[in-house]
Amino acid sequence: MTTHLLCRMHMIILPLVLLLPLSLGCGSIRKDKRQDFLKPFASVAPSGERGHSQTIPSDYTLCVETAKTVAALGHAEEAIKLYEHAETLDSAAPSLDSQLAPLYASLGDYFAAIARYQLCTAQSPDDVELCNNFAWTLMEAGQFKQAIAEANRGLQINNHHTRLQATLAMIHYQQGDDAKALQGFERAHGPIAAHHNLSLLDIDSGNLESAKDHLQIARQSPETNGQAEVMLTALEAQTSTH
Repeated sequence: MTTHLLCRMHMIILPLVLLLPLSLGCGSIRKDKRQDFLKPFASVAPSGERGHSQTIPSDYTLCVETAKTVAALGHAEEAIKLYEHAETLDSAAPSLDSQLAPLYASLGDYFAAIARYQLCTAQSPDDVELCNNFAWTLMEAGQFKQAIAEANRGLQINNHHTRLQATLAMIHYQQGDDAKALQGFERAHGPIAAHHNLSLLDIDSGNLESAKDHLQIARQSPETNGQAEVMLTALEAQTSTH
């Protein structure tokens, strides 16, 4: 069978096999030829009318739509193969870079993800959400200088974008600059939330003394809701046993 026909078969049978392990690519899913297998998808229109009332999707569309479904189920590797195959079917179709970039990043293929994000930002330079995601991927790749530059570029477009402010703070924290991380979280969420965030990051990183310092500051504020006190008590009890 050709790859195109296999992609069509994949789209037809996908609703009935989503609970089964997915193989790589659309060409590995076989079609069940039993008549009752396709009955749920049969048209209610008379056979003579079907050709006039329905438009058959292109192979490109079938592969892209299947890739979206597969990606939503958490099968990043399979979705990537489908998107990449779709790109070979129609070179004039809209770019799939924005779909592929986060999928590559989710698999730790930062080289491919960054290359796709660069194409995305060149096409949509004012998309701040895209800028945020690109900056986060650069951070995950350990490219802190580039991540900070991308985050600052986005904040020049929208200085009040809370998610991007928090992402920049996170980049500074991962880089080891706690002072700038605190400033960034304060701009994004306020001083109490900033200390809470840093305490959680410190706990996750094993910096328990620093975490306690942040919680002690947070609990002194009249704005605190008692969460800092509870966390600090639990943390002190845990550290006192070691």
